[in-house]
Amino acid sequence: MKNYLFLLFFLTTIISYSQEKNDISIGKIYKTYSKILGEERPYFVYLPESASEKTLGKQKYPVIYLLDGEQHFQGLAAMMENMVSLRVFQECIIVAIPNIDRIRDFTPTHITSGIFLDSVSAKSSGGGEKFTLFLQNELIPEIESKYSTAPYRMLIGHSLGGLFVINTLLKHTELFNSYISIDPALWYDNSKLSKEAEHIVSDKKFDNKNVFISVANGFKKKFDTAEARKTATPFNDAALAMDRLKSALQQNGNRKLLWKIKYYEEEGHNMAPFISEYDGLHYIFRDYNFLSVDNYDLFSTSIEDKTILEALKSGYKQISKSMGYEILPSESIVNNMGYAFLRANKFESAYHFFRMNEINYPYSFNVYDALGDYHSAKGEKEEAKKYYIKALSILDYPETAAKLKALK
Repeated sequence: MKNYLFLLFFLTTIISYSQEKNDISIGKIYKTYSKILGEERPYFVYLPESASEKTLGKQKYPVIYLLDGEQHFQGLAAMMENMVSLRVFQECIIVAIPNIDRIRDFTPTHITSGIFLDSVSAKSSGGGEKFTLFLQNELIPEIESKYSTAPYRMLIGHSLGGLFVINTLLKHTELFNSYISIDPALWYDNSKLSKEAEHIVSDKKFDNKNVFISVANGFKKKFDTAEARKTATPFNDAALAMDRLKSALQQNGNRKLLWKIKYYEEEGHNMAPFISEYDGLHYIFRDYNFLSVDNYDLFSTSIEDKTILEALKSGYKQISKSMGYEILPSESIVNNMGYAFLRANKFESAYHFFRMNEINYPYSFNVYDALGDYHSAKGEKEEAKKYYIKALSILDYPETAAKLKALK
């Protein structure tokens, strides 16, 4: 399996091919009827490449719930594919939710009008709590019953969607593990949410929740709000909203909320989502940096295998701690290192990697196929046969069957 897994891991692209239809797709569209909202809701699902790979051990994936799904699904899926191939993001399922009435669904309170919202647009506002219940009681359970999900959820939203993200963080904290709020519309309802944030944050335990908040250049003040404080106007009040939220977050130092606010001087409101998604996910997956393909000094056969193995164990221990559940060293990374040492005729070192995978992924076809290759390379035919037979008991794979036949 060495060549196939190498290509799968390093040359993953943003597309999947259907041999039957000769089309290209990055996901599928589903529909669910919401009793809470009283309407049918579509959603898009992107699955990681490895989710359909039968040769690997079964994995569980964190889930990203993406608001404004019709606008951002393709870009985020492409980014995820690329960054996973570079080993700096964890593989994730993406569930993108397209809009029916975004003003209704993303706003926590009803208003008659606002500084950026006229009376006609505001008529349906205030349905945010019902939309939260839809996520909590209907969509999330459906996703977690259909797919192999890890106990880790992320929520991403832009503008009014970003407002919804902040509201969910503050008032429904346990629903998600990490939050990315992109240039949130904190001006909404006379900046009510940012004013509420101070007492909410000071009274709440967040237990290692992550929030990344991006700020575009719309108000052009970064966090220097002296001018806005001089005159009380609705616009100036809106300009102060992010400053108030930042002050509230700064007060939560002993309550384990992990947060970052980043200002994009060169990006306007509508240009902010893509770069914010990248920076936000990079912040959430910050402990994955040691796995990067650019880390040539670690992932090399010139390094002792014990050094690499210890780095993998300690690195994944830290990842597991920050993510809040056990994450095992990647079968593909460990497999590739095993074959790298095998090609270098460093058999003992190769075995240590293949053995790690055998311990961590005992039901994987690839694990036993690789051990068969290891023993075959050493000239240990009977041991190689044993492992090839075990691999074939998990998956009928022609290449492995041919290798077994050649040994008889």
